[in-house]
Amino acid sequence: MRNGIEWSGVGMQDCVIIGGGAAGMAAAIAAKRSGAQSVLLIEKNDSLGKKLKQTGNGRCNFTNRNMQASCFRSESPTFIEAFLKQFSYEDCLRFFHSIGVLEKLRGDYVYPHSDQAKSLVFSLENTMRELGVELMCSTEVKAIRNSGKKENSLFEINCCTEEELKKEKAFKAEKDIKPKKTFKLQAKKLLVCTGGLAMPSSGSTGEGYRFAEALGHTVLSPYPSLCPIYTEEKFVKAWAGVRVDTELSLFEGEELLFRDRGELQCTEYGISGIVVFQCSRLVHSVLEKNGKAMLSLSFFPEFKEEEFLHFLLKRKEERSAQYGRDFLLALLPDKLVSVLFQKAQFPVDKTLSEISKEKIGELCRLLFHFPFKASKIADFTKAQCTAGGISVLEVYPESMESKLCPKLYFAGEILDVDGLCGGYNLHFAFGSGILSGRAMGRRND
Repeated sequence: MRNGIEWSGVGMQDCVIIGGGAAGMAAAIAAKRSGAQSVLLIEKNDSLGKKLKQTGNGRCNFTNRNMQASCFRSESPTFIEAFLKQFSYEDCLRFFHSIGVLEKLRGDYVYPHSDQAKSLVFSLENTMRELGVELMCSTEVKAIRNSGKKENSLFEINCCTEEELKKEKAFKAEKDIKPKKTFKLQAKKLLVCTGGLAMPSSGSTGEGYRFAEALGHTVLSPYPSLCPIYTEEKFVKAWAGVRVDTELSLFEGEELLFRDRGELQCTEYGISGIVVFQCSRLVHSVLEKNGKAMLSLSFFPEFKEEEFLHFLLKRKEERSAQYGRDFLLALLPDKLVSVLFQKAQFPVDKTLSEISKEKIGELCRLLFHFPFKASKIADFTKAQCTAGGISVLEVYPESMESKLCPKLYFAGEILDVDGLCGGYNLHFAFGSGILSGRAMGRRND
């Protein structure tokens, strides 16, 4: 096992952690540092941190200098506020310095100095190995039950190795082949941090929700967040591949719900890019509530609309002999210009001298208020994180321990907490893992 210690085979464990992602690895380190007698980390993939290695296009934006509760979404904002009091931006840096990771800043975004997510994962793995954390990869947890008394929990964990899982699949195809039975572990303290449903190719398939419900917890319906937005309008076929700076606004009726600036990626199904990801959760909520969601795009956010109209009218006078088709030449990408002209019914075959000021005004209005009708948000395969999950009203924010089941803990994306792009989701994953690990390590009863 790379950078790890093979499982010793002891059935009873002090601390068991299910899920070897950001939260699980941080929790294992914190638990050992806080005095846990034994820590076993179970991961169903053949290696740790599979999703983490892909984060930020492989560079891993793991926190943000602008760490505020308003950058997170949850059923309970007070839970986020309490969490951030326990695990701040400075706390995050201290943890990573302690495992040998130096940061690099890009504005407020914080990356490992190596600019490699895999080096951050290797640092976590090396620290776990040095502390004596036991690892069990290629092992899937099938079921969990609490076999102890109310105030003295004892968790029974049914596991299945990769080899046994293959036999299960073979058994379905060839009925004369019988798979081996799953094996069982027991844990005095248990942390479930199996992630959500986003990026299922990394192993995030939502089984942790089933475990939580079996142990008495409420799961708020998960849905994708930080993802592209779709429309059924046909014009998007024409602008696919365009990248342009925009200001994007989301309205519910007359009420402005969201406004932000950034690079927009125009796709054959709709829109994508960080500025779109930031509002996708809200778009989903509006669609669920009203069945429709209207966005507005401004393609010249650095200008005031009146100022830009004056510029266009002056351009019309100075280039009066040119044809309408060249009016926005060099101002926007060609594919986008074609869509704008079509939407505005702009007379491309007339000279600018023949085009009225009113028509120029209509085009200017469209440049600053381009309507985009959202039909849906992307599914989990295109989402960066999961909204919804285990209700945080049933979890203590200082320790991530269950209020319903003593010595049961949750951390990371499995909880009903999701953040904006910019390192917030990883900050919560690492922070909730560290808080739960410390609590597990301190509880040696």
